[in-house]
Parts: sequence; C-alpha cells; structure tokens
Amino acid sequence: MWIAKEAFISPLKILFESLRVVLNKKLVFIFILCFTTLPLSFLTFTLTFSTNTLRSQIFHLQALARVVTTRVEAGHVLEESRVDAISLIRIRGLFSLLCFPLSLAAAVSSVHATFSAVNGKSAGLISAATAVRDNWKRPFATAVFVYAILFAFAPVPRVLAFAFPGLRALILPIGSGVEVYLMAVLSLGLVVSVVEERAGLEAIRVGSDLMQGKRLCGWLLSGLFVLVSGLINRRVEGLLEGPNSEGIDEWDKTVLICSYGLVVLLSYVITTVFYCDNRKRHLIREPEAEEDCENGVSVGSSL
Repeated sequence: MWIAKEAFISPLKILFESLRVVLNKKLVFIFILCFTTLPLSFLTFTLTFSTNTLRSQIFHLQALARVVTTRVEAGHVLEESRVDAISLIRIRGLFSLLCFPLSLAAAVSSVHATFSAVNGKSAGLISAATAVRDNWKRPFATAVFVYAILFAFAPVPRVLAFAFPGLRALILPIGSGVEVYLMAVLSLGLVVSVVEERAGLEAIRVGSDLMQGKRLCGWLLSGLFVLVSGLINRRVEGLLEGPNSEGIDEWDKTVLICSYGLVVLLSYVITTVFYCDNRKRHLIREPEAEEDCENGVSVGSSL
C-alpha cells in the first residue's frame, strides 16, 4: 500500500498541483517561458545543429586513424581530429557562457513564482524579475556544485562497466537509476538555495533530508523529466542522422525548441511544488534557523 501511494498517488498529486499553479499564474509563467527558457532552448538547439557537422567529422577522423596503415598517417589524422575537437570545446564554452545566466534566471524566477503561488503570496512579473536580481548568488553557488557533482558522477558507471565487463548489463542500469536519484536531490537542493538562506553543499544536504519518506516519489518525478528530455533528444538525433540533416525543417526546429523550453519550465515548477509538499511534512532546520523562527523570521522571508 505504501509503495503504491509513493509510486502513483504522490507523483500524481504533485503533477496536478503543479498544473494548477501554472494555470493560476499563466501570465507570469508565459513571461518566464518567453524570456528565459525559450531563449535557453534556442541556444541549446542552435549549438546542437550548428556543430553536428564538426562532431561527425571528429568521429570520422578518429575512426580513420584506427585503420590507416602507417603511424605517420595516423598521427596526421589524429592531429586534425585534435584541432577540430579544440574548436568544438571552444564553441561549447562560448554557448555555456550564454546559457548559464539564462538557466539561472529561469530557475530563480520559476521557483520564486511557484513558491509564492503555493503559499498564497502575490507573484507578479515585477516580483519574479526582482527575485532574480536579489537572489541569484545562492543559486549560482549551488549550481556550480550541482554541475560539478553530475560531471564527476557521469563517467563512473561506464568506468565500472569497463572494469567489470561481466557485470556490464547490471552496472549500467543501476548507474542510470542512481544518476536519476542524484538529479532529484540536486534539483531539490537548487530549490532550497532559492527559497532558503542556504547555498552550496548545505542546500544540497537539506534537499536530501527533505526527501526522507518521499525518495521514491522524487526519483519517479526526476525519471519523468529524464524520459521526456530523452524523447526530445532522440527526435533530434533522428533528424541529424536522417537524409536531410543539413536542411532540417524549420517547423521541426520550432517544435523541438518550444517543447524543450516548456519541459525546463515545468521541471522547475514541479520540483518546487515537491519541495513545498516535503517542507510541510517535516521542517528540517539548523540551530540558526530555529533561532530565527523563534524571533518570527520565516524560512522563505528572503523572497
């Protein structure tokens, strides 16, 4: 019974509450969508489409280097591949500098608007913009830790699968499941850094503590985001590998950009609703926070 509730009832409750919040604050979320997540999605897909030829060339050169007959030829091919790879890294670095501020603004504004709506506070366009201006430092610090942790964990399942080839079929699925759970904890930690006076590893720790009793629900919600994002990525790969990869239809691009932008926005809304639900069940505070509470300072007063 408990597993059924965690697997079906709790996630559905969070999803319906998130939908209610979005519908009640349509103007605010349309504003956030148009000025943060859609530009972010546009930059993401522009990078993917514009570097597809370069990535294909790198893979081709690396495959060619394995079959050439002499070391001299292989060295020349690998050098050309290295130059192209450096160019690709530079392009991705430039796009990252543009995407990160948009991602941060999308997270702060979405979380602020959702948190305010759930708690019956006014959430207008000005308050969402003000939240980004006043509360970006803590989420910035937390986001750095989030990316670092995900970057460090990403190769672990593949390394273990390489080290133990006989257990590959077991290691990779378990690794994917752990990564989905890790994403749930880190996403909740990012929400904590927006709503509360916490940042970095402390915010992530509080996010993990808040999931006590709801870890399966959080894992399923995170898995839902991964599934939808994966379907979008698979569609992109299908277009890039198709016969018309050089001339992808503008309608397909528009649908992909809008779909991904909406998914990013909804992921922030759903995670914030999940945070509010968990915070109501058990308040987890440090001694300083308890002192503040005694003095009449609320957890979300920074907003």
